[in-house]
Amino acid sequence: MRRLVLIGLAFLVAGPTVLAVRPEDAIVPELLAGTVGGYGGAVLGATTLAWAFSLGATGWESIVRVILGGYLGFYAGTVVGSSLGVVAAGALFGVEGNVRLAFLGAAVGTAGAFGVAFSFQTPETILPFAPVAAAVGATAGFNVNARPRK
Repeated sequence: MRRLVLIGLAFLVAGPTVLAVRPEDAIVPELLAGTVGGYGGAVLGATTLAWAFSLGATGWESIVRVILGGYLGFYAGTVVGSSLGVVAAGALFGVEGNVRLAFLGAAVGTAGAFGVAFSFQTPETILPFAPVAAAVGATAGFNVNARPRK
């Protein structure tokens, strides 16, 4: 049993170096991981902040707090989740990218989705498209001056 655990740990340590590719070859997995991370972060962030904002509130104030917490949590969760998904996929494939620009790109992508939805007065359209826009922005930011790990 110990040998099996040691072999598994060796694969975990050596595995990402075997997957090392050029940065442009890892864009699609980064985009997919960012999208999945964005959806997961959006759900987690929206539910957590909606719950936290509504603590101790009653009546109409609680509804306003839930909506505000839901929107802020959705935005923050989308940005953080998609950025972490892109960075994790890049690290798995041996790409050293720009983490700061990944977070900035995700924030710009999500803000763009919010801006378009609110300008057309249809904020409910944010839900399906914001994580994808955040993943696109995070992937673009992460791959600025990206290089393969050595």
